[in-house]
Amino acid sequence: MLKLLTYLPFFSFHNFRYLKLFDELAKKFKVYVFAGAPPRSSDVKKVVRYKLLHVVPFYLPGRIRQIYYPLYRIIMPLNIVGADVTWLIEKTGPPQLLLTKKPIILDLESPRVTLPIEELYRQPMLYLKNELRLLRSRKISKIVVTTQIIKKKLIMLGVKEEKISVIPYGVDTSLFFPTPLPSEPVILYYGAFPPFRTRLLLETVKHIARKRKDAKFILIGNIPSRIKVLLRSILGSNVEMYDLIEHDQLPQYLQRARVCILPQDRSLGGRLSFKLLEYMASGRPVVATNVDESFPLKESRAGLITEIEPESFADAVIRLLEDDALANHLAWKGVEYAQKYDWNKMVEDYIKLLQQVCNES
Repeated sequence: MLKLLTYLPFFSFHNFRYLKLFDELAKKFKVYVFAGAPPRSSDVKKVVRYKLLHVVPFYLPGRIRQIYYPLYRIIMPLNIVGADVTWLIEKTGPPQLLLTKKPIILDLESPRVTLPIEELYRQPMLYLKNELRLLRSRKISKIVVTTQIIKKKLIMLGVKEEKISVIPYGVDTSLFFPTPLPSEPVILYYGAFPPFRTRLLLETVKHIARKRKDAKFILIGNIPSRIKVLLRSILGSNVEMYDLIEHDQLPQYLQRARVCILPQDRSLGGRLSFKLLEYMASGRPVVATNVDESFPLKESRAGLITEIEPESFADAVIRLLEDDALANHLAWKGVEYAQKYDWNKMVEDYIKLLQQVCNES
């Protein structure tokens, strides 16, 4: 049976896609997840099929982890389990891995080198050079990206086309499935709250609150305290804010939403937003800005795309709150589109890739 090894700095790891994928792949292969330290009991909610290994036998607080991480990269064993394939997630792993003769798969959700030119200037040059060097390395057997946009950009940067595989995110359609649109004017966003999203979100909220005083918001994610205060000052009791919740609890909030949003004031290089797929699979019309990451909406016509301007964005949201026919039409367009991104297909694509890499080595 094929042995697959992957590395995490620490197991306080909240990327549900990879955690679920580890478990799915463990049905087919022996999967070893090597972390710098073991998880807290709250980090592992259920029995998993993969084997979790660690360097130190105790949980490390956040500040200590930051100090310890460089040391972890030095002392990490090269290949303690004799793996057939090593799977690097977002470049995480000790540098001595490149000495192994076994195949290495590099999985990149959001490579820095594919950012738009205006964003590249904001990145540390050393990071960009190291990333590009890794992408071009002959030691890397395959590179996995989530979109054709990223693949084309990597090819333009000199990465060999045959090394790049596109495996999009998958959406669990048994968990995210369509339900009737509610009449209550509820607007939902979940995910990260970086400045390039919160700037537009705050201005949009102001416009909507002024034009539709009955509009309510559900916002889920790591919302900064300052943003919470501002949102509460604008919306009062018409906003519900939640910290990070379990991924399988998201559908109950999506079912309450009339409209879902992706406010973003700049492109990020063409990455795939899994929240868009889950919005659409749940039968919710979407409003997003005209950035690279909105390409699923452009392809599916399952939402309204506006310029990066808060009043236009707010007007599009209000239009979907008020136009039942349009909202339902867009919702079902999204359901049809999301079926192409079924979770099981993503798992099958990873299995085929791992088997191919192992056979070619």
